[in-house]
Amino acid sequence: MKKLVGLSALIVACVCIQQGAQANGATDSEKFAKSQETAPDNTSKNKRDKVENTMTADKAGNSKSDVELARTIRKSIMDTKGLSVNAQNVKIVVKNGNVTLRGPVDNASEKETLDSLAKSCCSGATFLDKLEVKGHNSQK
Repeated sequence: MKKLVGLSALIVACVCIQQGAQANGATDSEKFAKSQETAPDNTSKNKRDKVENTMTADKAGNSKSDVELARTIRKSIMDTKGLSVNAQNVKIVVKNGNVTLRGPVDNASEKETLDSLAKSCCSGATFLDKLEVKGHNSQK
């Protein structure tokens, strides 16, 4: 008898939760359709990156020294505690010993930290900061 009462209570609770979920919002397909209406627009960034002298990952050098420098910078970034996923995933483009950091970071403090890390690894190489603080369109 106790098992029957417990099972009945569980069924009632599940039905209530399901009805509440349906009343609170749209179905998954409706949510998906809405998300497609507000898809991100990267047109300006794509135009910016087509400029011939813009350093993008496809223009990175493949020499042993360039690859090693990029690896050293990436390792120093990954070894730094407290950085956001955005900061950990910035693009590191090295060509002929010249370093460019690109991509979004969450705040100005992360930007300064990444600049400092890259400069400490560069030791005399040219360093170009193209990092963008998330929510600011500083790089056009």
